[in-house]
Amino acid sequence: MKTLLFVDDEPNVLQGLQRQLRPMRGEWDMHFAQSGDEALKLMAKLPVDIVVSDMIMPGMDGSQLLSEVLKRHPQTVRIILSGHAEREAVLRLVGPAHQYLSKPCDADELRKAIIRAFSLRDLLGNERLKRLTTRIKNLPSLPAIQNELAEELRSDAPALEHVGEIISRDIALTAKILQLVNSAFFGLAQPINNPTDAVVYLGLNTVRSLALSLEIFSQFDQKACPAFSLDALTRHSWFAGAAARTVAQTEHGDQKILDQCFLAGLLHDVGQLILAFSLPAEYAEVIARAKTQNQPMWQVEHEIFGATHADVGAYLLALWGLPNPLVEAVALHHQLDRAAAGFSPAVAVHVADVFAHQFSPASVESPAPQLDMDGLVRLGCAARIPAWRERCEQTLQSED
Repeated sequence: MKTLLFVDDEPNVLQGLQRQLRPMRGEWDMHFAQSGDEALKLMAKLPVDIVVSDMIMPGMDGSQLLSEVLKRHPQTVRIILSGHAEREAVLRLVGPAHQYLSKPCDADELRKAIIRAFSLRDLLGNERLKRLTTRIKNLPSLPAIQNELAEELRSDAPALEHVGEIISRDIALTAKILQLVNSAFFGLAQPINNPTDAVVYLGLNTVRSLALSLEIFSQFDQKACPAFSLDALTRHSWFAGAAARTVAQTEHGDQKILDQCFLAGLLHDVGQLILAFSLPAEYAEVIARAKTQNQPMWQVEHEIFGATHADVGAYLLALWGLPNPLVEAVALHHQLDRAAAGFSPAVAVHVADVFAHQFSPASVESPAPQLDMDGLVRLGCAARIPAWRERCEQTLQSED
C-alpha cells in the first residue's frame, strides 16, 4: 500500500482532505500532521512515498519542510498544496518542490495528481535511480549561457524575446522555467511549451529572480566524467529540437505542436545529463562500453543501471509536472513500441534525434542511434521519412 502524508497547520483543512480522499482508503495509507516538526518525526519512523504540504505555516513553513525532506528522505515525492502564490514564496519552492497545487483544489484534481505521482514511481523500477532522480532539484547549465543570460537581465532594458531565446539554448534553464510556469500556482488553462512565452507570462522580475538565484545553477565537473561533454549535449539537443520542429512543420502541424516538438527535442537527452552529473564514474563506463562494443548507449545503460536515459529523463520531467506529450516523447525517443498510431511529438523527436546525429557535428552517442523502422511502419509514418530527412538536412545545415 502507498503511504501519503498531508501537512497543514489548519485542522479544518486536514479534516477536509480526509473527507475528500476517504474513497482511497483501501489503496492509500494516509497520515496527517499539523506542523513540519510533527511531519518529520513521523517520517523518521515511517517510510512515506508522497508528502503534500501547505506553504504558509508557523514555525517551519512548507519550503523549509520540503527542503528537510529532500535532505533526509530524498526518495519521497514532494508536493506543495497552497493558496499563497506570492512571487517570493513560489521561487523558494523551485528547488525543494516537485509539483505545486493551488488551493482550493477539488478532490478529483488532487486525486489525479497523487495517482500520477504514484504511477511515476512504479514506472522507474530501479530504486537507486528513483532515489537519485527524486533528489534532483536543479541541473547543470553551461557557464557561457548563464553569463549571457545574467548580462541580458542586468541590462537597462532586457528584451523578453532575447531572454527567452537564451533560455531555450540551455536544457536546465528550459526545464526549470517550464516546471514553474506550468505549475497550478499560475492556473493556466493550457500548458506553455515555449520558453519565450513562459518569459512573457512570468515577467522579467520573476525570471530575473529565478535565473540569478544560485539555487538553480550547478556546475558539471568535467574531470569526473571526461568522456561526457555538456557543450556537445547542448548543441546536439538544440539541433534535435530544430529538426523535430521541422518535421512537425512538414506535417503542417499547428503552433502548439511545433512548440511541443521543439521542446521535446531540446529536452530528449536530459536523462544523459542526470546520469553523467549524478553517477559520473558509471556513466563513463557506459560511454566506453558503447564505443568498444559498438552497442547503442541506451542498451548499455539498461545493462548497467536497469533503466535508460530516456526512462530517467521522462521520470524527472513528469515528476516536475511537465506536459504528457513532452514526457512521452522523451521516454520513447529511442523506441516507438509504446507510441500511439499516427504522427506525434514522440515520432518527431525519434527521427529528429537520428537526423541530428547524421547531419550535425554535435553527435553525443557512439554508435549513433538508428531509426526504429518497425515502429515507424507500425505507426504508418515510414513513407514520410525521405521528406523529413530532406527538410531536416536543410534545416540543420542552416543551423550550423
